[in-house]
Amino acid sequence: MQNQISVVVLDKNENSREIIKSFLNDIDYVSSVRLYADYEKGLEAVKEANCTVIADISGESDEIAKIADEIKLHTSKLIITSSDYSTNTIIRALRLGAKEFLPKPVLKEDLLRVLSMLANITDEEDDTQSKIITVYSNKGGIGKTTIALNLAEELAKTTKSRTALIDLNLQLGDISTFLNLNPAFDVNYVIKKLINNDEKNLLRFFEKYKDSSLYILSDPSYIEQSESITPRQIELLFAALKKIFPYIIVDMSANIDANSLKILDCSDWILFTTIVNIPAIRNAQRCLNLFRSRKYPKDKVKLIINRYMDNEEIKIDDIENTLSEKVYWRIPNNYFTIMEAINKGVCVSEVNAGSNIANSFRDFASKVSDDIIEQAVTKYRY
Repeated sequence: MQNQISVVVLDKNENSREIIKSFLNDIDYVSSVRLYADYEKGLEAVKEANCTVIADISGESDEIAKIADEIKLHTSKLIITSSDYSTNTIIRALRLGAKEFLPKPVLKEDLLRVLSMLANITDEEDDTQSKIITVYSNKGGIGKTTIALNLAEELAKTTKSRTALIDLNLQLGDISTFLNLNPAFDVNYVIKKLINNDEKNLLRFFEKYKDSSLYILSDPSYIEQSESITPRQIELLFAALKKIFPYIIVDMSANIDANSLKILDCSDWILFTTIVNIPAIRNAQRCLNLFRSRKYPKDKVKLIINRYMDNEEIKIDDIENTLSEKVYWRIPNNYFTIMEAINKGVCVSEVNAGSNIANSFRDFASKVSDDIIEQAVTKYRY
């Protein structure tokens, strides 16, 4: 039996609205249908109750773009329609937060399929587009914690979506220190709650970062607590997080052990981070060989160069040739801004939003978000 749903339709075209309404009236688990040509008025209806939204983006109107962020605050169940179903339009729809895209004229069977799928999941259970992105280096002192927390903060700002920052450096995590936090709960506590099947209230155990959609889960409070955490528990943690967060950024230790391998295996993306010097590149080569031996898909591992300077003796081409891997992103060297951010317990954008490194993290987050969206477009094109 399907869960009962209410639907809000936002569409400038009266004929289109009425056709969709006629389809919805034939569906027994649709309890109410409200139609709006005025998207702002439609937004007020969305705020009143948890509902499914069908919004049209045909033509030149940008009204949906103005209210998309607010829609995402009240429901994840957004279906976007358009008479233009080019790749660019589908990408735009997904950027606006659509869970599904339907070309117009909308076919009844397509609408029924999508609504049936959305009716059987809650906002917290929809993990189809959730991504686990792990920042990793097999060498200490590379700057992966700085990358993880600044990328997570910029992703939360860029996407307006719930973003989790998880410290799985289980013995010597630094995220709470870097952000000057004193959280009431940690990953060890959350894992125990999962053992007791308590997933519903998981979000309240996270430390929310200021007035943002970034949620932080720190490493265990005591080193000995980390010894009881198992690979299976990490797997259960990720499964629970994917029901709540579209983006999950993970910081982890440089060690290779059973827990580390589970984190890497479960990750959708690995942002493998190195710097430009011979020892680091040799270490990177060994680690990339490990990833290849585990048969990771080629697009899972992204090579990140930290502390990059244009006048480096070793060039990007040299690194790519040596590692047989394209560089995905370069983060500039800006020691003073980074140290000021760490000492103040904030992200770099709060120290100097116009600095080269703040701009780099902002663009980095946009690229990550855009590339994830473009990967999702594939299912609509084939």
